[in-house]
Amino acid sequence: MVCIHADLFQILRGYASLVPPSRLQFPSHLQTQVIHDFLVDHILSNLHFQTYPPSVDYQRSFWKWIIPLLEKTVALDPETEVDSRIYDVYLELLHSSTGPEAVPGLTGRRPPSQAYITHFWRQDGLAKSTLVDLDEYQTTTILESRTMIESGTTGLRTWLASLILAQYLILNPGADFSSSVKEYSNSVLEPAFWEVLSLPCSSWNAAQAQVHSGCQISTTLFSPAAVIMSTCIATDLSSSHPNTNCCFLDWSAALDPDGIEPLTSLLNDQIDPDVILGADIVFDPDLIPPLVAVLRLALQANTRSRSALIALTTRNPTTMTKFTDAVQDTGLILKKLDFEIQDQMFIESLECTGDTNNGVGIFMISSSVEQ
Repeated sequence: MVCIHADLFQILRGYASLVPPSRLQFPSHLQTQVIHDFLVDHILSNLHFQTYPPSVDYQRSFWKWIIPLLEKTVALDPETEVDSRIYDVYLELLHSSTGPEAVPGLTGRRPPSQAYITHFWRQDGLAKSTLVDLDEYQTTTILESRTMIESGTTGLRTWLASLILAQYLILNPGADFSSSVKEYSNSVLEPAFWEVLSLPCSSWNAAQAQVHSGCQISTTLFSPAAVIMSTCIATDLSSSHPNTNCCFLDWSAALDPDGIEPLTSLLNDQIDPDVILGADIVFDPDLIPPLVAVLRLALQANTRSRSALIALTTRNPTTMTKFTDAVQDTGLILKKLDFEIQDQMFIESLECTGDTNNGVGIFMISSSVEQ
């Protein structure tokens, strides 16, 4: 059992997921030695962070923020002295050449480099007690882009809807699902975003879990989904599971008379999902018709019932309305789930507004009223 104060756990989570230091709170009410030892044992000497470190820029900003605060508390406690290793790592970061550099011939600086993001999570949600037992938490580490726009589309990062859906699934394992659950997540132009959705696989049925990443992408812009899957997920429980697979799914084939038959075969014979998961996939009105068409094919009558859980962030109400209308026009049953995120399990997201659910809704889509 490895226990730390809940306020220190917040710093640990923030450091692991690259939360800006300005959003972190220094626990000045705790004993100086406790704070100091936490920084040395759980940040500086943490083997996980040595293997999957946050970006150099973030580490530099973190130590720049916390060292003066630590020195201030140490000055009031003659029994404590700042470990020289803290200064050594900060000086090394200051002299590192991996930070933003001017690009010859261009104004501004280079875009931020990719970085490892580590999420802490547990089946029962966040602990409510003052002490947090780290052994109760699992971690998932993902190599992500830190840019908003990359290769002509949104950056290869996990957006808020994926995090909200992952938390919903973790806190509601197997809810409204059949006993054999396969995970199947569609994403267009965002092939790396299904990783966090695979967090609850072991909670449902890891032996049966099967992940497919549906991608409609240009291979001249992105690596194949299989490569992205192997490089982005560092420590996810399902990343090395033999039943974790990926395949390309061309949504437009659902609108092509010549493509419907092979697509139906792919959906029913190869993927054969019980539950379809998707997040942040309604952002372009032009993509709504092929998306709804492929959902209709995937959810059509089969040997057993199927359903889809789609988490969506409402950015443009008109686009959202077009999607819900299109789903209902096909005869599919659409239901918005009544849920409320009390404590956000995954704190790293540029989209967090502080509002309940941060504008994210989760929709269940099925082909029959019985779902």
